[in-house]
Amino acid sequence: NGVEGLVDPNAPVLAIGFDTGRIQLMTNELDEKPILIDTGLRPSDSCNSLYRLPVQWNSNGSVLAVAGVLEKGGAKAADQRDFSQIQFYDAFGRHLRTLKVPGSGVSGVAWEGGNLRIALAVESFIYFANIRPDYKWGYFSNTLVYAFTKPERTDHCVVFFDSQTGNKHVKYVKKLLLIKAYGEYCVMATRTDDPGVYLLVLCNAIGGPVDSKYVNMEPQYMVMTETHIACASDDVICVWHFSSKVSKLTSIDSTKESVALKKKDGKEVVWHVDENPSLNTGGFDKFKRDRSTEDPITCICASDCMLLVARESGTVQRYSLPHIALECKYVLRCCPQMLALNCTSARMSIIDINGVMTLFDFDAGRGKQVANEMGLPP
Repeated sequence: NGVEGLVDPNAPVLAIGFDTGRIQLMTNELDEKPILIDTGLRPSDSCNSLYRLPVQWNSNGSVLAVAGVLEKGGAKAADQRDFSQIQFYDAFGRHLRTLKVPGSGVSGVAWEGGNLRIALAVESFIYFANIRPDYKWGYFSNTLVYAFTKPERTDHCVVFFDSQTGNKHVKYVKKLLLIKAYGEYCVMATRTDDPGVYLLVLCNAIGGPVDSKYVNMEPQYMVMTETHIACASDDVICVWHFSSKVSKLTSIDSTKESVALKKKDGKEVVWHVDENPSLNTGGFDKFKRDRSTEDPITCICASDCMLLVARESGTVQRYSLPHIALECKYVLRCCPQMLALNCTSARMSIIDINGVMTLFDFDAGRGKQVANEMGLPP
């Protein structure tokens, strides 16, 4: 009801759950364009309450918890088993995480007031699960930048805290989506008043804007290196070579391919995830978004020499940086939700939607060329 604030003024606040496992998210009871979610869950046979598919918002409407049973079929009837699950979605219907729960079914869900714990009623037991939100924050140049919302305001309060002097610089940002930081700068992704247009703002340690870039795609995922900012939607990737003292010194490259792709200082490179970036790849002025993808992007990460893009099927596409070219594809046996690289870019860590972490070594001889595929060992 907005008493404790809203994650976004335009975010849905009404969630309707059906016994078929489908969820309908609406801004109000008269919303003509609701968000539809197919969770794949069904109500538990042991749940005899009026609402057989428990659905519950947290206090500020940023996360929706849906409880139910997932059927896992097998070749024989004896191999078919039911698994109780809690699925978490953000305010706009994007899947965040799946939590497996023991027992025959979840009959009730309740959030703690601070949104850091959730209580689950399972048979005659009550389980408590700790929730670790994905906060908007970053650390760069001895400065901690973090954002939070206040119940009485619709925008985000962004604080730049100097860890050495203790000084704070506060600014209020409307429609803030993401914050990432690296080296001497941080970047904030915001939604503009124009539909389909978003703004990336590069800031220094006191919150002063250094550079900015308008993008015609929603930056659902974003990562930052010393000279580049990469963001991605479900099917489009954008790499922006931003303007700074460091980028101008490190952008000297005499090769024709590098010059053609960089175009000029501060130029972005945009391409569809199902296509390969080439010498003709340009910015949004040349990009035509005429199709979507059946295998959406789930997360990205980058270092100074590579960009990794993970997809729902488990495929991880590796691109070179700063010269952007598709180098390899890796096929994992999971749906990645978070990727990270070590300091030498020789090893990758993967966290899937079930919270299981796996380490992957690029130098162990398991990587193959783009035309081939590989899988993690059992």
